[in-house]
Amino acid sequence: MRKCIYISLLVSILTVTSNFLFGQSNFNNDTSSKPSFKIQFDYLSNYIYNGRADSIASPYQITTASANFGNGFYSNFIANYLLTPNQRRFDFFELDLGYEYKLGKKISGELYGSKYFYSNQSSLLNGDITSDFGATFNYDLGFFQFNNTVDMFFSGKSDIQYMPGIEKSFEWGEENAKWEITPGIYSVFSSLNYYESVLTRKLTGQKGIKSGLTPSANVQSATTILDKGFKLLDVECSIPISYQAAKWGFQFTPTLAIPYHPIHTSTINSITLPSGAVNSNTIDSTPYSEKNLSNLFYFQIGFNYKF
Repeated sequence: MRKCIYISLLVSILTVTSNFLFGQSNFNNDTSSKPSFKIQFDYLSNYIYNGRADSIASPYQITTASANFGNGFYSNFIANYLLTPNQRRFDFFELDLGYEYKLGKKISGELYGSKYFYSNQSSLLNGDITSDFGATFNYDLGFFQFNNTVDMFFSGKSDIQYMPGIEKSFEWGEENAKWEITPGIYSVFSSLNYYESVLTRKLTGQKGIKSGLTPSANVQSATTILDKGFKLLDVECSIPISYQAAKWGFQFTPTLAIPYHPIHTSTINSITLPSGAVNSNTIDSTPYSEKNLSNLFYFQIGFNYKF
């Protein structure tokens, strides 16, 4: 029921937005209403989120089905299959609905919403984020393009993320046989409620398994971030390379993620015994990876076919 309400709300927001945009004659210049469809298959060497990765590499095979409905509207359905040995499964799915706009020749962007569906076994660092509303605003300055992305993520508590960046595209070839390379640098600023939430969930599960307590004992863990705030989490440098023909294309995107500001946490573990007595202790739950941040290189390579 909640999923239906979410999708209905998102469609309503996009409809109202489009009515406003189409009422402005200098907005979206694309008057085509012919729908188009595309399917894409990608390999991701490791899942990185805000410059952080799991201790075990998490490669994915990603299948994306896209529909462009004309006049800027689009939707994506994305299936992410985890390829880690002994953990192979469909780890999470994503549904996107969005609208692309243009304002003159220099300004462009998107309005979008996403809904995420996770496997019960998923251990993603952002695995408590259930949905997202976001917008992009891009301004072409000629010698480079200044891009801005703002997202509102929803989990137990909401988070705001801001990603500014600069990039420059170089194209050559014919319209139906085009090469493109787009070097860019982006930074990610975010609040950290999602991290606090997922770490609490992980530690609670571990305590229940490892403690050896009887089923009647109630074990609870609550994790708190010691340096909360809106922080620079990483800077990413990437060089996407693509080739697109009339019906098919491929892309290769190598990326270097440079993390900043270690996220320090403390966790209170409380055990309620059958007698009613409560034992609790506080530990430093900062993961080793946060205490020893290091640069991460990963890549994504894929093939698409248009219908």
